[in-house]
Amino acid sequence: MKKKLFIGMAIGSAVLVAGCGNTATVQENTSNTSDLTLEQVFEKTIERQQEMKSVKADMQISQEMETSMGDESFAMTSNSEMTMETVVDPIQLYAEGTTAMVDAESGEEMKMPLKMYMTEKDGFYIYEETMGGWFKMPSEQYEAILGQAGMMQNDAAEQLRQLEQFVKDFTFEQTDDNFILTLNAEGDKFMNFLLEQIQSTLGETPEELTTGLEGTKIENAKYVLTIDKETFDLTNMVMDMAMTMDVEDMTMKIDQSSTIDYYDFNSIDSITIPQDVLDNAQELSF
Repeated sequence: MKKKLFIGMAIGSAVLVAGCGNTATVQENTSNTSDLTLEQVFEKTIERQQEMKSVKADMQISQEMETSMGDESFAMTSNSEMTMETVVDPIQLYAEGTTAMVDAESGEEMKMPLKMYMTEKDGFYIYEETMGGWFKMPSEQYEAILGQAGMMQNDAAEQLRQLEQFVKDFTFEQTDDNFILTLNAEGDKFMNFLLEQIQSTLGETPEELTTGLEGTKIENAKYVLTIDKETFDLTNMVMDMAMTMDVEDMTMKIDQSSTIDYYDFNSIDSITIPQDVLDNAQELSF
């Protein structure tokens, strides 16, 4: 059950973009037009991503989850807000935010603050308010996370090129300042692609993933990517996804919407974990 839940989270974090030979449809009141094709924009965006040294991002995620077993059902909603700073090489991360969970029946809200640091030099640290302090992820867990992050960074361009199979599913528009790429994803080819991406991220075998995704169905998924026409920076990503998951005798319906704004590209030289965090963090054990 835990594996299926984790795979569901991995599905929700997939990012899609592709190439095509048509120029962008011009939105109303746009005077600064471009003749670049979607394929050209796609390639230039890949090149820009390969040049990226650091970025900041603001993320908002809302999720509704309904769980049913027989005649009983339980619903929960959550809203998360997070600010992140990331340095690419060597990998460094700082994130801070909150998650508010609301019981649909009682209306009771529980807020959980989140802080975390991750650097290749010092490891992965997370703040747990209910336990009143900082905790360090075990080295073997951290090395797995670090390896996956490095792999995804190094193979980003190739992974994006693989997404050209969705070319017919994209719309391509432009405003004065941005290109807007929209994908309404559905069907078996989308699920097969997710299997491949999750395999590379989690290190699972195809057989393990197939077992883990049994009973999972994506009802609909929509991605909107906004790319700066001048710099080819990805400045905004919106993802809406609805799925159902059958886990043993339980059915879960998940409806999730997320928005990420990227800014201050290449403005961070390094991220340093405060000394008091390094000195006082307790080791987590699993």
